Amino acid sequence: MKKMDYRAAVISSVWIAITVISAVYMWVFADKIGDVLFGVFLPVGLLVLVATIVTVVVFNSNSERK
Repeated sequence: MKKMDYRAAVISSVWIAITVISAVYMWVFADKIGDVLFGVFLPVGLLVLVATIVTVVVFNSNSERK
């Protein structure tokens, strides 16, 4: 497998996982959350921030895979 294929697989799997986790979180806790800012936007926003950081780190990694 080429290095770019490996990076693309990691990045796409992270974003798919974040999408699934966020969707299930909002579906399960939609009627139980009292405050929209701290109940939805903060947790989902932090997940998106983590996915963005992982994307940048993986995309910019210069290590050769052997």
